[in-house]
Amino acid sequence: MSDSNEENNNSFVNKTKKRKKTGRMREVMKKMRVATHEPGNDCRCKRLKCFDRISSKQRVKLLKDFNSMKGTDDQNLYLCGLMNVCSIKRRRSRKIDEMDANFHQTHFTYKVRVIENDDTKEVPVCCKAFLSIFGITKGKLEHLQKSLKITGTAPSDKRGKSNSNKRLDINIKNLICNHIKSFKGRSSHYSLNDTIKEYLPEDLNIKKMYKLYLDANESQNHVCYETYRTIFNTEFNISFGYPRTDTCSTCDEFTIKAKALRAEGNTVELNRLSILNNLHKKKSQTFYDRKKNARMKSKRDVEFQAIAMDYQKNVSLPNITTNDVYYKRQLSMYSFNVHALGDASSYFYTYPETCGRKGSDEVVSFLFHYLTNHLDSRIKHLEIYCDSAGGQNKNYTVIRFIHFVVHKMKLLDSIKITYPVRGHSYLECDKNMGLINLKTHMEVPYQWYDLLRVSRQRPKPFEVIEVGIGELIRKFSEFFQNQ
Repeated sequence: MSDSNEENNNSFVNKTKKRKKTGRMREVMKKMRVATHEPGNDCRCKRLKCFDRISSKQRVKLLKDFNSMKGTDDQNLYLCGLMNVCSIKRRRSRKIDEMDANFHQTHFTYKVRVIENDDTKEVPVCCKAFLSIFGITKGKLEHLQKSLKITGTAPSDKRGKSNSNKRLDINIKNLICNHIKSFKGRSSHYSLNDTIKEYLPEDLNIKKMYKLYLDANESQNHVCYETYRTIFNTEFNISFGYPRTDTCSTCDEFTIKAKALRAEGNTVELNRLSILNNLHKKKSQTFYDRKKNARMKSKRDVEFQAIAMDYQKNVSLPNITTNDVYYKRQLSMYSFNVHALGDASSYFYTYPETCGRKGSDEVVSFLFHYLTNHLDSRIKHLEIYCDSAGGQNKNYTVIRFIHFVVHKMKLLDSIKITYPVRGHSYLECDKNMGLINLKTHMEVPYQWYDLLRVSRQRPKPFEVIEVGIGELIRKFSEFFQNQ
């Protein structure tokens, strides 16, 4: 007896679950149909035979034209134009008490405009066919009917036009703005155009600033986080994270001198310094323009390639939070980045300080490896963009190597190297290095290699080359001697 009861209960539960699931799916499909104005089912009208008089091609055309209308107001106006309001006589109620009866005062007829033989004609349809053809709901139709009864016109869309009186007090808004202004930011030194955008420290975010605001203004009216965030995003042009730590010494010198000259009122000397500073910035902009043109040319010309190269900041291992690490001698990891401007491929030559230094010999060794292993054989012309570091890039060794590659090896027809104005050498290499999280827990060199491989996935992951710099220089020297 108990087993049969359990089976009945289980079957009842299963049927209930199935019924609920079906109901949910019906509601989901209904909402989807309403949102996209999809056509409904056949009305099966025996009196007007709507779907027999209107072909499927005509119904598709009607729905397509209806969905192509701009905004809800145009759709409402179009639908109301297809509806006619007819007054009817009051019918006698079947109820005993006529005061409790609901009498219909109006009656609606519906029609659609179809094209047959290049002529437009109006075809009367029933209510179900009207809903099905335009993919609207009964509630939408009742809303249109109510507007036609009361005002005689189509209803207007009032969404987003609410005149709410719940506005933020101007004193509270000023308090929030003053709190945001109290954080000291800095401008980007490497921005190509003049901008007022400021950068706050990377360890800050809007939530932390909001908590600090609440702590500093406990006696004031409570302000929600969304209000604080909205004011931060709309009233200020602020981002988090300093773009670079080093700045141009010439620009810094001009800023200091200009501040002193303004205080003294010496406009003549201030104008002279302003002209020199503008000339300095024009020269730096020329470097970026050349690099931009080279990038575009390398994407079009299969025989041309442009690269940027630079050393990364030294990374000390082990990189852990233990205090004793700061008092111990750590292993420095060197990384040399070669970035191809044409296809955004990037190569990191990484080695510990026990294998080599960061001089011109290492730079030409990496360039030689890149040219012979990674550069497309169809390339005939190469442009190199790098900073003016005398011990690494701007020296006799690099120039002699370029001459050797072109005139002795005949690997390329020409190589052009461009050095920027000192202090304005922001390259794609700096962007690549900015993607690497230097705060990651690392103890041994292979963890540093793994971190580089996963730091960038788009457009292409970094290719890490673990080099023994002594062996690489030896192979290059042997090849140089054989030539």
